[in-house]
Amino acid sequence: MVLISLMLFFAMAVAAIGCMSNVLLPVTFSQPSGNVTSPLNETQEWVSQKDAVRILFTYQPERPIIDTFTKLEFAVINITNNQNLKDFDARVVVTNGQRLFKFENISVHDGDFSVNYIFPEDGTHQVLTKISKGAAVQGLASFNVFVPHQAPPSLLNPFPNTNPEEIESITRAITIVISFAIIIIVVIMLRKGKGRKRKKERSRYND
Repeated sequence: MVLISLMLFFAMAVAAIGCMSNVLLPVTFSQPSGNVTSPLNETQEWVSQKDAVRILFTYQPERPIIDTFTKLEFAVINITNNQNLKDFDARVVVTNGQRLFKFENISVHDGDFSVNYIFPEDGTHQVLTKISKGAAVQGLASFNVFVPHQAPPSLLNPFPNTNPEEIESITRAITIVISFAIIIIVVIMLRKGKGRKRKKERSRYND
């Protein structure tokens, strides 16, 4: 009787987890205006003919997550020879129009540099970068980063900002762990039951 009850509990637990995975899968993000088929972090470009430089900007991950580091990546190219600009100083400012954060005194040797920034809220943020190399180059570029709206976690959706594939992997792992745990509990209880039967038989034999 105990074994049948445990098996029924096992079946109900697996079914419940399967239902949970179906609930967790839908994840939606708001999209910026314009062509929604293009990636959110499509490479942005700024060109200064006066300074003869071109700055390329992108960021990772493609959909920044609030209170998690986003990598802001820059590549500075000398358009006269189409090679990376060497040995210059950079400054980066991130703002949403109300607050701003500064990265000062960035020394760049090979033209590529990056900074890690935590976006405190969703919406469109402006990224300003200033490139300085003596009196020859004094460029100021502006780019945009769109942080999608992110729903707060709930009991039915504890991972609102996680990709559906990652959620499915998590639920599968939980299913496997719970299955093994239930099997171990069943084995332990069966062994205890056999031990009790042996003790009763020994006591009867001794009597």
